[in-house]
Amino acid sequence: GERTFEGGSMFCKQCQKDVVVDEAEGNTICTLCGGVLDDNVFSNDPTFLKTATGASQVVGNVVPESGLAPTLTRGPRGQVTLSFQSQDSHEKTLNRGRSEINELADRLSIKPREEIASAAHRLYKLAVQRNFTRGRRTQQVAAACLYTICRQEQKPYMLIDFSDCIQANVYLLGAVFLQLLQLLRLEAHPIISRPIDPSLYIHRFADRMNFGKNMHAVASTALRLVASMKRDWMQTGRRPAGICGAALFIASHMHGFRRKKRDIVGVVHVCEATIKKRLGEFELTPNAQLTTSEFEQWGIQYEKEQALQSSQGSTGLTLAGSGANDLEDIVKLCGGFSGGEDPPAF
Repeated sequence: GERTFEGGSMFCKQCQKDVVVDEAEGNTICTLCGGVLDDNVFSNDPTFLKTATGASQVVGNVVPESGLAPTLTRGPRGQVTLSFQSQDSHEKTLNRGRSEINELADRLSIKPREEIASAAHRLYKLAVQRNFTRGRRTQQVAAACLYTICRQEQKPYMLIDFSDCIQANVYLLGAVFLQLLQLLRLEAHPIISRPIDPSLYIHRFADRMNFGKNMHAVASTALRLVASMKRDWMQTGRRPAGICGAALFIASHMHGFRRKKRDIVGVVHVCEATIKKRLGEFELTPNAQLTTSEFEQWGIQYEKEQALQSSQGSTGLTLAGSGANDLEDIVKLCGGFSGGEDPPAF
């Protein structure tokens, strides 16, 4: 192959020596034999030409990493317009997916936007490489990729939020999400197989219920209610939205906000019957018999126990075939192994 040297010299195979080259016409030409050594010369420095009116104009095309090449074209009246043209259909598909992911991230106010969107676009690239986008809408595949990254980063967004955003059936979007997991071999990954902690959504839901300055107080009480429900195994086999809705309904009444069940339904996206069932189940637990002040005292004591347990760094238990991190995740999810009601199996 050719060897390039500094100072505008290159090794010519015809002349069998290093010769001075000419790149004035966009091609690398040997000045001795006239052979074309390279016909694809890209320059990092822009070149400007003056038009008939004396204005400066950029010559050539800039090809960035994204594959979108801006091209200068002249209109019917002489005006110069800048247009973007993709190189091929593959690049068009990737760029369309990137724009859909960025639009979804903006509409849902996902933070940090750039990191989450770029990670989701990497999943979208894998889906395109394996022809997953054929026969499926770009919006649905982009939403499935973005929801997967939100699950990985533990962002407080549910699948129904994405279905509302793209105006698609949540079950259809869920089917695309499960098919994407099978394609990427992620269905058995701990990020996906591990149950979602309901307390992850409390602050997001509480912020949408117009509690004003008392929002943090209501959210704190709701978090303690969720912890109490965990200890009584109420979250086992339940959707996190129903647990959050029941906790926010009780917490709002404890702080003097007379929210109705239909107000909760519009925020957490579950039916009113589901919230009634969760409230009925909580009514059968020991903490349901406590007054507001007694429950707050229980919450403070519980938080002290959790802080003491985390400072000790060990629960004194081991999980066969798993590491210490897996056991800590189980303790965090179920609220600890001490106190509360027995598991449903008993």
